Amino acid sequence: ERDPILRAKPRRAVGVTHVPVDMGSRTFELTLNAPDIARPVGEQVIEVEFDGGPREPVFLTLAAVDEGILRLTKFESPDPVSYYYGKKALGVEMYDDYGRLLDPNMGLPAEVRSGGDQLGGEGLSVVPVKSVALFSGLVDVGRSGKAKVRLELPEFNGELRLMAVAWSRSGLGSAESSMIVREKAPSDLIMPRFMAPGDEAQITASIDNVEVGPGAFTAEISADGPIDVADGKLTRSLATGARADVPVRIGADSEGIATVRLAVTGPNDFETDRTYQIQTRSPYLPVTKNSRQLMEPGESYSVDADLLEGLVPGSAAISVGYSTLPMDPATLYASLDRYPYGCTEQTTSRALPLLYSEQLIAMGAPERRDDPKMRIQTAVNTLLNRQGSDGAFGLWREGDGYASPWLGAYVTDFVYRAKQAGFSVPDESLERAYGALRQVSTGDAWRVYGYDTDVYESRYSNDTAEKLMQRSSAYALYVLAKAGKADISRLRYLHDRELDSIDSPLARAHIGAGLAMLGDRARAASAFKAAEDALGYENTGDYYQTPLRDEAAILALASEADMLDVVERLAAKLGEDAPDPTGLTTQEKAFALLAVDSLNKGAEGFRLTVEGLGRGNNNDRQYALTEAQATEGVTFTLEGKAPMFRTVMVSGSPETAPPAATSKMGVDKTFFTLTGGRVNLSRVSQGDQLIVRLTVSPHERRLNPVIVADLLPAGFEIESVLRPADGRREYGGSGAFAYLGQIANAQTAEAQDDRFVAAVDVYAQPVTLAYVVRAVTPGDFAMPGVVAEDMYRPEVFARSKPGRVTISAAPGTMGGGQ
Repeated sequence: ERDPILRAKPRRAVGVTHVPVDMGSRTFELTLNAPDIARPVGEQVIEVEFDGGPREPVFLTLAAVDEGILRLTKFESPDPVSYYYGKKALGVEMYDDYGRLLDPNMGLPAEVRSGGDQLGGEGLSVVPVKSVALFSGLVDVGRSGKAKVRLELPEFNGELRLMAVAWSRSGLGSAESSMIVREKAPSDLIMPRFMAPGDEAQITASIDNVEVGPGAFTAEISADGPIDVADGKLTRSLATGARADVPVRIGADSEGIATVRLAVTGPNDFETDRTYQIQTRSPYLPVTKNSRQLMEPGESYSVDADLLEGLVPGSAAISVGYSTLPMDPATLYASLDRYPYGCTEQTTSRALPLLYSEQLIAMGAPERRDDPKMRIQTAVNTLLNRQGSDGAFGLWREGDGYASPWLGAYVTDFVYRAKQAGFSVPDESLERAYGALRQVSTGDAWRVYGYDTDVYESRYSNDTAEKLMQRSSAYALYVLAKAGKADISRLRYLHDRELDSIDSPLARAHIGAGLAMLGDRARAASAFKAAEDALGYENTGDYYQTPLRDEAAILALASEADMLDVVERLAAKLGEDAPDPTGLTTQEKAFALLAVDSLNKGAEGFRLTVEGLGRGNNNDRQYALTEAQATEGVTFTLEGKAPMFRTVMVSGSPETAPPAATSKMGVDKTFFTLTGGRVNLSRVSQGDQLIVRLTVSPHERRLNPVIVADLLPAGFEIESVLRPADGRREYGGSGAFAYLGQIANAQTAEAQDDRFVAAVDVYAQPVTLAYVVRAVTPGDFAMPGVVAEDMYRPEVFARSKPGRVTISAAPGTMGGGQ
């Protein structure tokens, strides 16, 4: 017999059953009337008929998308009827009234159970393959029950999937169909996705006589731009139903975007004309050269063709800037903006100075092609998309846990500034970010959720988890103080009891700036004095920190806190310490721009005379020159009374392959067959699949956050990126490519059209990354070396030796990629 006290039994019972509801009266039956075969390059009308459903105004959208793309991505056509009206898997939520849950005569409580669970490089501007995705926009059908949708079909031969979705106030419907789009004799050029100067490729001109009568077809292939066609006129006799694939040799001689044209004529007055754009880009990453010189009034400087020596024609960009400080803001930002990768820190560092773009432009920063305001809003949106429900920001994506709490404060600082500047930032997102920072501000790592509080501690690094939390807590309190949400007692405690034990000068300045914002200027002045005393400190384990970064950031904070004596002292020091912009980290550049914004209010009486650019170009602070202008010669003469610093920056692609290089890091690239055999790159056959193994070897025993960029030769295309499970595993079964060794778990890895890019943390031991390529285009191509670089220390990098790869056409096949 059950004891009512010792064996308590709650009075809870649950029963579940499915109750079907007939939604037929709310469902539209759609019929798509489209031709089985449509011709490209013209308007095509798709008729949509409605049957059933509620009698009320109806709206419609129609999409037509390349079926090949949809199959590759396994895309299912939209089906709102099944989504909203279909039978769902059981979902149960329980709400207990504990006063009624237990028998009132029982003395022991019942046990309550609860639980739960919880995708940067620059890439190509164009590719020859044109993806087709057409969309009608909103179509108001009204009550007619019929609609005609007009689509403009582009140059395309293939199958389109038609997907229609209809809805009204109380009804839903959808339908899908297919439509073949082709010419009577589909003609195409099968080309690689890109070329490099010096490459030679064998492409394929294809003519498929599906409907035209038998006879002779003539194809003419021509090109404008950096592509040369060896023999562009071809003639073949084809019976109806026959196809010809003819090899055509092309070559690339310089950088740029070429337009390749295919014009085909045939029997019965058949003719077609197709165009393709293909980019010729350097097989080597761009190089940048900077020079800085103090010009006295009356001195002249001439730009000439010597600046372009060693660079590929068409690739160079030249800028000349003038500033009262040796840190020219326009050149500084141009250098920052050229960094192609986009983790959360880099996205923030690029966008933060743009909040003050009007000031930068006033100081000579050139207008960008795109609106700075749009760039800021895009950065804000990108960062907020990486924010989790706990308020923390991911380093590459939401919830990845790779971002440090200091980085969380940095992002929140930027988002707050953007909100204050009038950009769209949801209040809820900011409040969540503040909530995460409140936990960080306590200085207790165990309270922090969503951020990485682990520190790689070793005898080769002077960073510790305690130091991470000290600098993170100080930054969090500063950001919260700006928002009026900081605990002033916590700031005062840090100043009074812990300031001397905090090594970071920037953390000391954050405490001072936070106190100044809350009105405690005496302690603020003391904290800034302590920050100045600590300048020169270097944390070898904090890859965001450098002495110059701290110096620039403290100057900006002192200006914000109206500590003018600190600003005056640091301004002179910053001018002396500033190196070449290309040698700065993203953090140094971003905070230096904030510091320069505080200082560089412009020199009165600035006058500059320019010869070689025509009238109306005098007295600007920044000049962007073309290669033609540099070749013809431009002369700048400084007038006025004050000297100015002149900064000249030239960037472009190197004419010759850069040699292998190592600087505190090594990198190697090796090719294997799928079974682990070695590969002779002078004897690759079209269709071969190869494994590319990249090995990064650090020369220092410290954490290196590394970006690996491996540009492809034009004849290769990436098929897949290998994961740790594909290599040798220490525990559990090894993958099919165990001969590669252990494959690292990259923070992010991307297979782009012309390169493989990955971000991976490298500690004391070498790490391996790998991917699979297929040889798709016959020819002779430049083989770039792989480049690895520390994201925050420009002096840490490596480059493997370049080479060439020769791909022969497979028997019975022709050239070209897919």
